[in-house]
Amino acid sequence: MATRGFLRAAAAAAVILSSLTTLAVSAGSAAAAVPKCPLSALTKSKGVVNITFWESMTRANATTLQAITSGFNSSQSKVHVTLVAQASYDDTWAKYTAGLTNGQLPDIVLLEDQRTQEAIDTQSFLPVQSCIDASRYKTSDFLARPLAYWKVNGVQEAMPFAVSNPILYYNKLAFTKAALNPNNPPSTLPEMITDAKALKASGSGTGLVLDPWHLETWLATANQLFVNHNNGRSGRASAGVFNSTTGRQIFTELNQLVRGGFAATNPSSGPDEYDNLLGIGSGKYGMTIDTSAALGTISQLLNSGQYPNVQLGIGAFPVLSSKIQGGIEPGGSGVYISNKVPPADQAAAWQYMQWIDNTQSQATWAAGTGYIPIRKSSTQTATVQHLWVTSPGYKVAYNQLNNGVNDAATSGSVIGPYADVRNDILSAEEAMFSGAMSPSAALASAEKSVNTTIVGYNQRLGAG
Repeated sequence: MATRGFLRAAAAAAVILSSLTTLAVSAGSAAAAVPKCPLSALTKSKGVVNITFWESMTRANATTLQAITSGFNSSQSKVHVTLVAQASYDDTWAKYTAGLTNGQLPDIVLLEDQRTQEAIDTQSFLPVQSCIDASRYKTSDFLARPLAYWKVNGVQEAMPFAVSNPILYYNKLAFTKAALNPNNPPSTLPEMITDAKALKASGSGTGLVLDPWHLETWLATANQLFVNHNNGRSGRASAGVFNSTTGRQIFTELNQLVRGGFAATNPSSGPDEYDNLLGIGSGKYGMTIDTSAALGTISQLLNSGQYPNVQLGIGAFPVLSSKIQGGIEPGGSGVYISNKVPPADQAAAWQYMQWIDNTQSQATWAAGTGYIPIRKSSTQTATVQHLWVTSPGYKVAYNQLNNGVNDAATSGSVIGPYADVRNDILSAEEAMFSGAMSPSAALASAEKSVNTTIVGYNQRLGAG
């Protein structure tokens, strides 16, 4: 969700399917039993325990993660963490699933949110719930929604780390030119359409990245589920439930934006994936929606002096309706502990995981990247307080995740073939925006394809 890598290469998909189809799976409404976390193995181990962490951060995000990790390594002498950078979340997942066969696996790995159910299905991870219980680790300081995303069937499978959500990026100067209030960006999707018309009339426009994550987010703001069984949280997801009055409203309004000529689209991967954001700088667009994880990089770029006609504004994600109490679902990635490595490595991974999620680390992470501080205490640190005073746009994503209702609809979905499901949504959106399908027909087609995809995945794993 936070990144744009959901269009997987066919070769990677083949590797993943080959790995997963050999595994037994289960899902139910009762909390599952968890194995023991081998905390004592680290104490008993002699010498330094060296562990590897597979991650896929780039630029400022990579630099910040390295600084946090260096801080951990120098804070004690028992565990040493080596970061192993992958090209993308998709590459990390493809390499991990290949490792289930060739044995080349990390001790700890950062996986994108859409891989949660697939990760569980590999049965190759030690649920962090085991270590939470063993160490009596307190989670009350965490924001409820990010923690809930990686809790499935009552078990905390992974810990949230790099958490984001979509926000509105806009050019205040373009708003002024269009006779719009530069300090009052659209707060709802209908208002966004109105402002897009004004921007178009004044010589700019709106960039719309083709990211199905946004459909799910609009549903969440209306407190509507995306898939059945409480978004896959009370049982394995087996069908989509988004072909509804709310879903049709979302598709109809998005279609109005594009087919009316008030917004232009670009893909969410490949050489043109950042056109919506770069279009803010060039003056082509007056606003766009994208992940808050890009805020650090985009702020540096647009405020670098290269774009004198841009005054960057940050607004909340335009919800479907201000009359409905929903919430913004979390996106991003969580950290998992492998159960295929020695017990001492698992215990060491848990020690490191606690470090990167502690109060100051999350403050440092947020200030250096644009990701959300997932601890309430992190927002009280001098680091975050200074950030929010000097760059208030960084507070927007945090507020979105801390406000609204906390339930299955706003926690996000857990789906086995999530990447393929998003491809199904994308295909329907492209057909709609090209004029080949009406919004209602496109939505119905999307749900039919999604159902086929989910059922096929579940049957291959013997779970449907």
